[in-house]
Amino acid sequence: MQPAVILQYRQYRETSMLLDMFTRDYGIVSAIAKGVRKEKSRLAGILQPFSLLTVSYLDKNELKVLIQAEFVNGFPLKRIALYCGFYVNELIQKMLHRSDPHPELFIRYLKCLTDLAMEASIEETLRYFELDLLAETGYGADLDMDYQTKTCVQSHLRYNFTYQFGVKADEEGIVTGLTLQKLTANQTLNDTSLYEAKQLLRKMLDCSLQGKTLKSREVLAKIIKHL
Repeated sequence: MQPAVILQYRQYRETSMLLDMFTRDYGIVSAIAKGVRKEKSRLAGILQPFSLLTVSYLDKNELKVLIQAEFVNGFPLKRIALYCGFYVNELIQKMLHRSDPHPELFIRYLKCLTDLAMEASIEETLRYFELDLLAETGYGADLDMDYQTKTCVQSHLRYNFTYQFGVKADEEGIVTGLTLQKLTANQTLNDTSLYEAKQLLRKMLDCSLQGKTLKSREVLAKIIKHL
């Protein structure tokens, strides 16, 4: 049995479902869950995003066949946290390769869902998970070091981000050295740092996504605008 969380599901034929699951030891796995939409199926109620499951499946080709699933724990996301959860799920799908294991990221993903369910500093939760995801996929950067001068960032200076290099001092930069220091030390972010971190992570992610769009990001932006 393998710990897993469903990232996305789709109806398939009359009674089945196609699942994209983020598993602890095998990364993103696609599986067909046969007959689970029948009235008497015991699995229909648990094959939902934001629930920790243990699953087993037949591994004969790229599309696996789910043979068993058990509910372990739920992450009851509500209101804005729910849409943030969908954003995180889509980000994982866009950034990770199929069947590429990331056990440490899986643990951090569960922590992210836990924090979102508690609705405790949602913006900060998203920023630190985005940093974790970038680091795990090889797109991270040394945010505490100016790549041009090879010196530590200074709290009173502003910095910009350059893809494949990192941060460098720039009077018109999008983030202060103080915010970079906080991000590096995993510290609590105030309103100013949260705003700067969002601009920085947006730029880093857009470079890494290489033109891929995030539908959930657009939906989330519209919802936040009308709050």
